[in-house]
Amino acid sequence: MRRCLLACLVTVAAVAGAAPGRAQIVNGSFEPASPFGSWTTLPGGSTAIPGWTTFASGVEWFTGYALDGLYNIDLANYTSSDGGIEQTFPTTPGEVYIIEFSLGTHQTSGRDGTAEIVVGADGASQIFTAVNHTGTIAWESKSFTFTADDASATLRFRCLQNAYLHFAYLDAVGATALSTPAESKSWSEVKSRYR
Repeated sequence: MRRCLLACLVTVAAVAGAAPGRAQIVNGSFEPASPFGSWTTLPGGSTAIPGWTTFASGVEWFTGYALDGLYNIDLANYTSSDGGIEQTFPTTPGEVYIIEFSLGTHQTSGRDGTAEIVVGADGASQIFTAVNHTGTIAWESKSFTFTADDASATLRFRCLQNAYLHFAYLDAVGATALSTPAESKSWSEVKSRYR
């Protein structure tokens, strides 16, 4: 009986764990519908990047430094501070989502080699930084976690730094949902069945 109880508890513990699944971020590498030249600026309110909408002063969109695909963006938009980009994607209320992305910077063209951005969704937000005092761009992998509160979430990336002093490159955005089965039971609930 004891061996059966132990086997049942191990099985329930495995079922109660989080099961990862892919969430639906569109165009996390910021690729264009049709290739364009090497560089452009987009003002706030632009939907030129498939799947994304810029806000505040917008972003720079360019090729040549990308980590994933051919294009990436700079949230420190050329000479305009307060650049941002967002995307609304479907979520399941109560599920935890992990947003993975790459943040890059470098020290050149009068910029100091530091970047700071704010990432937010569904009332949660976090500040992320990158430091690179070389003239060649360096990418750092980052992750942001939030719990969905309804059937969709708007994921926002924003840089509030002086665009004359900082580069804040963004690329390789993805999301993973951590689903906990509704039927999972706590240890005490399982034990009580065998008393």
